[in-house]
Amino acid sequence: MFIIRLIILLAIVAVLLWLLKRLFSPEPEPEKLESARPENMRQCKYCGVHVPESSILLVKDEPYCCQEHADLDQH
Repeated sequence: MFIIRLIILLAIVAVLLWLLKRLFSPEPEPEKLESARPENMRQCKYCGVHVPESSILLVKDEPYCCQEHADLDQH
């Protein structure tokens, strides 16, 4: 009987600690939630790899995944 009471007490303490952690942990910042939004992808003209539009390198209005591919394609 003592073991059952001890297990129940430990379960109650664990639930209380979990609730306290949830109450006092900071909420996620809105900026972090916005960064999870999908982004348009562009294909590198040289290698064909798809890259997020924010990371693409435009040379003469052509998309490249890196400077090296832009240089190689110009020769």
